[in-house]
Amino acid sequence: MILMIIISIWINDTMAYIVGSLIGKTPLSKISPKKTWEGTIGGIILSVVVVGLITFMDLTLDQLQFYIMLLAAIACVAGTFGDLLESKLKRMAGVKDSGNIMPGHGGF
Repeated sequence: MILMIIISIWINDTMAYIVGSLIGKTPLSKISPKKTWEGTIGGIILSVVVVGLITFMDLTLDQLQFYIMLLAAIACVAGTFGDLLESKLKRMAGVKDSGNIMPGHGGF
């Protein structure tokens, strides 16, 4: 389950960036102006679909598929709002990145 949460957040971040770059027009928040509603929604949908496909292919998770997909959706929404909160805190502190383990990624 923990691995599925990590996978869903990773897929959400990646797909939100791709979808937002391709069709994103409506800003999600003033805190992070490059985040768009289209990217956010696309990332969540694609993350839930991919996690659903992973659980569909693993027969041991078949009966838990709905719950894992629901957990993925919740993790994606919480991850997005957590990212916005971190962006707000960084702006308040006047720093660009919260860490330097992965340069250019805002913090890790």
